[in-house]
Amino acid sequence: MTDIEALSGKPTHCTYEYAYDMYGAYCAGLRLTKVPSLRSGIEILDFSDNKLQELHSDTLSSYTSIKFLYLAENQIYSIDEDALTSFTSLLTLDLSNNVILQLPNSIFQLPSLRKLYLKGNPLLHLRLNDLMITRPIKAPLELLDISDCKIKELPQWGPLPQLIFYNISHNPLTTLDADHFAAMCNLAKVDLTESINDFKLCNLKPTVSWFQEKGVFFQLQDYTKLNSIDFQNCPQVNNSVMYNATYHRCKADYLEVQNIKASRRTWLTIGGGLAGFLVGFILLLYIMHRHNVSQIKNASKVKKVRPAADGDKQTTAILLNDVSQ
Repeated sequence: MTDIEALSGKPTHCTYEYAYDMYGAYCAGLRLTKVPSLRSGIEILDFSDNKLQELHSDTLSSYTSIKFLYLAENQIYSIDEDALTSFTSLLTLDLSNNVILQLPNSIFQLPSLRKLYLKGNPLLHLRLNDLMITRPIKAPLELLDISDCKIKELPQWGPLPQLIFYNISHNPLTTLDADHFAAMCNLAKVDLTESINDFKLCNLKPTVSWFQEKGVFFQLQDYTKLNSIDFQNCPQVNNSVMYNATYHRCKADYLEVQNIKASRRTWLTIGGGLAGFLVGFILLLYIMHRHNVSQIKNASKVKKVRPAADGDKQTTAILLNDVSQ
């Protein structure tokens, strides 16, 4: 093998790089069956396209500083309840294209988790309806991807007040109720591609009307049916009063969280300002103290010099007396 061929070949071990001022370990595509010993302090771990099958409490326990964890394209079917509980800084978790049968409740309670990718887990639907999730979900999810999971009925997540993008595409959905989205009061986009093809047209009317009322963009492969006369003639079912109650509760919860965050930021700013003032004040006192000590030392030196001057006067007097004699 030439040097050029060696350089162009696939890596055989994990590499380390900085990305967005974070230290990351890249182990993708190495066909590993377990996570090797890695350097401490990593904040990004790309372990996608390997052969990992299970996540236990000790699988990643040495790397709890991770903020971005990519485990897509593995063979994961089992995740222990305490496998990720100590990952309090985790922002993104990608479990796409595995064979996950059941999700632990602990994932939905991670305090920093904003993006959760579960795309392409075809076995997930077998247990999704029985998924025991502590509600309300504590994870501040902004993106939730459960596309291509063979889901027929969407799970009841409870309030997700910070969710912005919801990907439920490529699922054989049989129902799509507006009340499912009412507790997602900041939702901006729903991907429904290839998920509602078999729906009766008029069954979509309440949900589509809800999306339009709340300004939610819904993505479809084909909008022709929704622009048809038949859809326009569907009876309008007005359940917005009932859904709005849920929506407004969600908004209230969201605003409460935002106010708490703003208060914390304010107190941190005030605390930081006070800390800076105290440090500056202490530094000023220290400088003044050093200045006073320096003045005292200089004064003491002056006092010590004066006796020598008196001695010179006495010597001069004696010499004058000798001259007069």
